[in-house]
Amino acid sequence: MTAAAVSLSLPQIEAQALAVLDRASDAKVIAIQAKTKALWPDAITLSGRPFQLRWCESPLMAREAMSTLDDAADGQAAPGLILLTPLAARELGGDVLARLARAQVFQPDAWSMVQQLFKAREIDARLSRFRWMAQLLVERAGMGAYPPVPNGFLDMDTAWRHVLGRCLSLDASKPDAAMLLNWSLGAESAALFDDLPDTAKPQIAAWLGDSAGAVGTLVMQCVLAGNTQDAVPLGLVCGVVLSNQGEGVHELAAAGIRLERFMGDERIGIADGRAWATDAARLLSASALHPLAPTMRHAVNERAEALLRELHVENYAHLSDVLPMGLEQRLGLLAQALKEFIADPSTVLLQAAERAANSAARHAHADAASTRMLRVKMAVRLCRWMAADQPKGNGRGGRVEQGFQVLAQIYAREGSFVDWARFKLIGGDDLPGLSSAYVALRDAARRKAETFNQSFAQALQVWNREPRAEPACMPVEAILERLVAPLAQQAPVLLLVADGLSYSIFRELCEDLEALGWDEHVAGPPPTLAVGVAALPTITEVSRTSLLSGRLVVGAASQEKSAFAAHTALVGASRAGTAPVVFHKGDLADSEGLSSTVRDAIASTQQQVVAVVYNAVDDHLSGSNQIHVRWTIDDLRLLGPLLSEARRARRVVIVTADHGHVIDDGTVQRGQGDGDRWRLPAGAPDESELVYEGGRVKSANGNTVLCSWSEGVRHGAKKNGYHGGVSAQEVVVPLSVFTPRNMALKGWQVAAAPQPDWWAPLEAVTPVLAPEAPALALKLPKPKPVPLPQPDLFGGAAAAVTPAPGEHWIDALQASPAYLAQKALAARVAPADADVRSLLDALAARGGKLSKAALAQRLGMPAMRVSGFVNAAKRVLNVDQAAVLVLDETAGTVELNRDLLSRQFRVTVR
Repeated sequence: MTAAAVSLSLPQIEAQALAVLDRASDAKVIAIQAKTKALWPDAITLSGRPFQLRWCESPLMAREAMSTLDDAADGQAAPGLILLTPLAARELGGDVLARLARAQVFQPDAWSMVQQLFKAREIDARLSRFRWMAQLLVERAGMGAYPPVPNGFLDMDTAWRHVLGRCLSLDASKPDAAMLLNWSLGAESAALFDDLPDTAKPQIAAWLGDSAGAVGTLVMQCVLAGNTQDAVPLGLVCGVVLSNQGEGVHELAAAGIRLERFMGDERIGIADGRAWATDAARLLSASALHPLAPTMRHAVNERAEALLRELHVENYAHLSDVLPMGLEQRLGLLAQALKEFIADPSTVLLQAAERAANSAARHAHADAASTRMLRVKMAVRLCRWMAADQPKGNGRGGRVEQGFQVLAQIYAREGSFVDWARFKLIGGDDLPGLSSAYVALRDAARRKAETFNQSFAQALQVWNREPRAEPACMPVEAILERLVAPLAQQAPVLLLVADGLSYSIFRELCEDLEALGWDEHVAGPPPTLAVGVAALPTITEVSRTSLLSGRLVVGAASQEKSAFAAHTALVGASRAGTAPVVFHKGDLADSEGLSSTVRDAIASTQQQVVAVVYNAVDDHLSGSNQIHVRWTIDDLRLLGPLLSEARRARRVVIVTADHGHVIDDGTVQRGQGDGDRWRLPAGAPDESELVYEGGRVKSANGNTVLCSWSEGVRHGAKKNGYHGGVSAQEVVVPLSVFTPRNMALKGWQVAAAPQPDWWAPLEAVTPVLAPEAPALALKLPKPKPVPLPQPDLFGGAAAAVTPAPGEHWIDALQASPAYLAQKALAARVAPADADVRSLLDALAARGGKLSKAALAQRLGMPAMRVSGFVNAAKRVLNVDQAAVLVLDETAGTVELNRDLLSRQFRVTVR
């Protein structure tokens, strides 16, 4: 709009000269008014032509400069000349003026130059209030030519986009909060803003604040206060200081006031600060549109934690879902909750531990797949088990008077899950307090396990005198005849003998088997979980050889091969000329992984019975390393290929073991033995041993042995684990049948989910109360009524039907007109009333919400079928798609909205 107040910049000179050349391309001398002299180059090139630059304070200096044009050598193009002068045209004299382009001294007009640079015929009138913008656009033209504007009109957004892009490296005319926060972390962002003219800074800050909303305004307050790179860390700090959980805390309120000094002494509104915290946290998320580099995330978190210390509220970092310090503090709170629960295993303290664990699990740094968070989950599961109201004789709470078969089943169904959970706690945590809580929890669980193991071992003494082979309690030497051979009559079989596989590790592996498309089957009716019972002592040369030979015997791999191939029942189930075959450790691998010989045997349609001895577990027990093992199929070399070959060949897979093992968790060496946990009779047994003789006892030196029942005792050197004793962990082994998905077996059915009730999260059952002044009113979708008989127009609205005394509310529900109408609409898709009743009972008993696994266990249904069943039930219960029954596949939960159910079916839910 006016000439430059101090001096012309080179970009302004170039822009003005180009504007002249655009109208007079043959101009030789261009005069531009400049108030003061500056450091300009001697020459520039414009439109492919060289031009000299000369400062001329008088007409004489102008004439002298122009004389150089006359001195050009013949045949050479004379360079152009740009005169920079403080003089007006009338002060230069007529002779000088006559030689100037358009016979005038051009007054630099920044907006005219901008118009020329953008090839614009018109400029948005709103830009006139940003006097500094034209100069910036002209000055930044040296960074590259501006693209011509469409339709010849330079609008507001285009001008702002180029100003922000070339001055601040912001690639948008109206950056959002995420872009602005990301920009603030740039190493040069603060310097770029500082380089702006002072007159431009407040208007640029206001523009960015308006474009990015309340969060943008807060960010620009940081920038104006000189704290550009603290914009994201300060947002994270707001997540603590202004947390809704911290309302009314004096220290946080005081910190909020101290926080203002980072904002130019501007107050931070609570709602705006929480939005700032949310956007800052989202920026640090790995799922952000432009995720930060790990080093940058680390630097931001460290700075935010330093700010918390500076504000004296670092002890409240647990209010943050993002800061690493917050996770550490939440885990510290969990440690405290666990210790209080262990001292008093009450429901109230269990719920406190659940809340602390859930809080830790919600944290951004809590990787659900990590060993650390797995231990958190297992610790809470142990707490649920300890708090459960278990009936007498459940096998883990005290001395029990039950038969051996019952105790074996109890261990398989529940004790194995307890061991899975408590063994995962070995190794502790980075936090000493949480590690000590885990130790205390393991000690409490071990005491209960020891009581059970003593009773189990005593019952085993009785059973061993007259052992019986039954599916619920199958001696390993009977497995070939009673299980493998009958199944081989129906389908090709792969017997997978995992040496040393404990039931707790088997439970862990089962999660992978289901995901890989295998269904576990049980024989029935009634459905019976088959478990195996190791021979005594529980060592490989006795129990594995007996299993693969089909009779009690002591031997080695060579004897197992010949006995397996000649087993009468197996031969009877095999095709003529193809004997049953067993592969041991040395047979399994070649240079390509799983041996081609093994692959061919599994794939063969002639080979009806194949057995594989897999030694990964037993090999691990023999070591003394300190590596934490996650028992997954991916991590067990060759197991994945074995199962893949079996699935392609449509083989039934029988998973079993020769014996289990106990983990070394503070074991004590006591005396010398013939094995890790057994010895031949010599002297009286101590308090951790029992004598076993006859029955299923087999050793090279007779049929009497002394075996340890306490898992805390060993005879040999320290290792990862031991076997040979008579604890439930060593004696009870898995004996489970798996088929490729949707493969049927006569006399067998798909097994229900095996998890015990306490394995799933505790859902607190709380009465629904109407608060006087709810903080947030949740608006439920208005249900559409199903077609019902026309009501009496003068009879008023239909009231909810209260079940008669003694009538269950589900009976009233299923007798209601709405339910009957829904069943008719669903037709053949509708589940049976009894199944819907079981579903509603299970959900209502746990406050309306259950995990899919827990629901499957309660319904006695395979976990893989829960989703289909719930979706079918939704066809009946979700009137016009109202969310009465909700299946959340991501979270793995099923939820019943009892209030909406009542309103839809006009039945009071008790």
